[in-house]
Amino acid sequence: MININLNNLNQLELSVHNKLSKIIENNFNIKILEAADYCDVSSSMVSKLVRKLGFENFKQYKQFFSGQQIMTEDKKESSELERLKHFIENFDPVLVDNFLSMFNKYNKIVLFGLGPSFFCVEYFAYKLALLSGKNISVAQSEDYAQHLVDKETLLIILSVTGKFSSFENLLNTVKSCGAEMLLILEEYNTSLALEIDNIFYLTNSTQDENLLPFEKTRTVFFIFIEEVIAKLMSERDTNNLESIK
Repeated sequence: MININLNNLNQLELSVHNKLSKIIENNFNIKILEAADYCDVSSSMVSKLVRKLGFENFKQYKQFFSGQQIMTEDKKESSELERLKHFIENFDPVLVDNFLSMFNKYNKIVLFGLGPSFFCVEYFAYKLALLSGKNISVAQSEDYAQHLVDKETLLIILSVTGKFSSFENLLNTVKSCGAEMLLILEEYNTSLALEIDNIFYLTNSTQDENLLPFEKTRTVFFIFIEEVIAKLMSERDTNNLESIK
């Protein structure tokens, strides 16, 4: 969208604009260097002027002031956006149902994440605590997580790749005390040598392999979290309606 506001221009820029807009009416093919020479300014100043007026480039500026249709530049969609679009279009609500089936069995929930995944865990825990009435805790230290779990606990781990840290010690502690463990991975990774009964793979894709685990996005986690919360809210509203009938 083009939003022309001449009030954004200083006196010099306004003077240059007035000259250029008149020239372009009769000479659409003028080059930016020629326009700059005519106005006795630099080409970078002309480029700054057109962007300040809301145009992508000098060509768009010329199209507008010569009365032609403005052609926008095709912007290539990033590979991550394409991946997220595919995830949303193929999202399987059964994942949410399976998660809640496990979640509802336990009154004590511990959410664990490392690095940026810990921020996802904190957000998830906050939302779950508001809706579930369960005992919800978070941890980003294995020692602390081991201290929190007991046989009444469901430990939920969020990890993009599952490769950043070995969860073997944590897994052994969970098993020894009789707690249940759920590992939620974003990327599909069958190479994990973990004897975990419950693993959710949110996608069948991977992010850019050149990125380190802490550099990768957590967008898929947040989409999954919001779908879980939406389902919990829907169930709460349904239960409230039934209770007043």
